[in-house]
Amino acid sequence: GRYLNESWFLIRDSLSFAIGQPTFATALANGSTPDDGNYIMELWYRYPYSNHISIMPGLFYLSRPYGQLTQGRMDTFGGVVQVNFTF
Repeated sequence: GRYLNESWFLIRDSLSFAIGQPTFATALANGSTPDDGNYIMELWYRYPYSNHISIMPGLFYLSRPYGQLTQGRMDTFGGVVQVNFTF
């Protein structure tokens, strides 16, 4: 069959996680701190519905999405569902 030893995941399923940080300044010429560091995290699960259709729900998180222009505490959390059709 398609199942691995009593696993919850099918052979073609995949669970993935990514974390990243864009380029940012660590210090300015005048010695002040730019406070523009931020992180991006993403978690998604790919479920093949059939040979030609797959469903991929995902969650994402952004800390300080506007870098140094972020006012106060402004974290962003969201979700998305992607459906892929291949022929």
